[in-house]
Amino acid sequence: MYRALLLLLATMLPTGALAGPIGDRIDAREDHSLLRSAWDNSLTVNPIDLFTGTINIEYERAVANKVGIYGGVNFLIMRGVLMSSDARNRFAFGPEVGARLYLIGRAPGGLWLGPYVNAAYVRNIGVAGEAPSGGDSLSLGGGGMAGINLLFGQFNLSLGAGAGYYDWGVVTSGTRDPSSSGFTPRLRLALGAVF
Repeated sequence: MYRALLLLLATMLPTGALAGPIGDRIDAREDHSLLRSAWDNSLTVNPIDLFTGTINIEYERAVANKVGIYGGVNFLIMRGVLMSSDARNRFAFGPEVGARLYLIGRAPGGLWLGPYVNAAYVRNIGVAGEAPSGGDSLSLGGGGMAGINLLFGQFNLSLGAGAGYYDWGVVTSGTRDPSSSGFTPRLRLALGAVF
């Protein structure tokens, strides 16, 4: 009899039949997969945008199954390798907001596309050996991107590409630099978490 009870207990434990309150505390998130998020929030850092000299930190919130909105902060810290060689060195920081429409998956995971707009305070640093010119200015920009957010548990890998238009001299306290506006590529290889 004792052996039969032990055998019965041994067969029930791996299947979770006796899990009861322990199983209730573990959030299995059954609807979570590589392209479907069981969570509604995502926080990412995008270091690949350094090709354009920018570091981006953003928070995204799913407002519907297929729609996410995000807000973030961009820091322009150097002239990136994808920027024109005649562009002045600048330091800039400012907010960016956008939306993502998820074609496949559930926000914030899956295949997406969407627009963004941004603004920034820009400090013109100038070129090495030259005095800074152009003063401070307000930058405005916007564009669109397409990409995919891959979810590995609560780890988020976000890949994307797009293009945008920027104008670093909308309001300026000095002379306007001819290289202060134009089109720029946007690359995304962001790492973060969903929660």
